[in-house]
Amino acid sequence: MPERDYDWIARRAYSLWEEEGRPEGADEAHWLTALDDWERLQSSANETTEKAERRIAQAQVAAEEEGLIITEEPVQPRRKAARSRKG
Repeated sequence: MPERDYDWIARRAYSLWEEEGRPEGADEAHWLTALDDWERLQSSANETTEKAERRIAQAQVAAEEEGLIITEEPVQPRRKAARSRKG
């Protein structure tokens, strides 16, 4: 799991505090809720990444079996050069 993003957690805790009407003495509860939110988001992101990597690997194997060519890096579309405006 990546290092905790304390800035994100602090902003989330502050947001929770504001949503509840800025109660006094609830800072620890808001921090723990924000920390839990961050950990669940990270877990979900990791799961999504793992699934995507599995699907990519399966597609590469299937393509190789069918004799198709797969490039290692996706080809980026070319961008049109910006035209300069004459004053």
